[in-house]
Amino acid sequence: MIIAHNKKPESMYYVEKILARYKENKNPLDAWETFLTAIRFKTTVPGAIVEYLADVAKEIVKIAQNPPKPKDRPVALAKALKLNKDDRGQGSPFTEYQTNCADRLLALDVIQNEYYSPDAEDYAFEDVAKICGKSKSTVRRIVKKQQKRWHAIAKQLIESDAVEYGLDGLPRIGVAGTADDMSEAIEILKEIKRIKASE
Repeated sequence: MIIAHNKKPESMYYVEKILARYKENKNPLDAWETFLTAIRFKTTVPGAIVEYLADVAKEIVKIAQNPPKPKDRPVALAKALKLNKDDRGQGSPFTEYQTNCADRLLALDVIQNEYYSPDAEDYAFEDVAKICGKSKSTVRRIVKKQQKRWHAIAKQLIESDAVEYGLDGLPRIGVAGTADDMSEAIEILKEIKRIKASE
């Protein structure tokens, strides 16, 4: 395992945020993004990612020990990296990765919609559905899925001690990035507050 040099909450936030996506859907692109983010921030590579990398290394060594024909090597390597279509034939990790990114933005659009409030979220679902050309039920499903992800990220941040608390008792996490990153951090902080209030 890579030794942690940086245990600052903001570096842990980014790693945990991407790790939550990987844990949810096991997309290898999320594993690679988690790894890259941990290295970039000089923090510990999470155990789940080390396990993925070890599995990949084992498969690549198997390929090296009994190499396929040159024309079959790209497919064998994609399979070793788990970048091929899954057994159900459903899309690819690349398509899923792009969909998850788009869904995150759609969920943030709903949350930031002028009509959004937990008591009247249907208005926001309907409004955003009209704008993006999706059904209201699809928008609702995407938002609820993203809210579950934010809850999972909040739990991981609490468990990894990446959350600090101010004198007022409110949770704090260090964040930098785009306006969307800031908006998402607000939703995650709300989840942290809910989790702590229920303890």
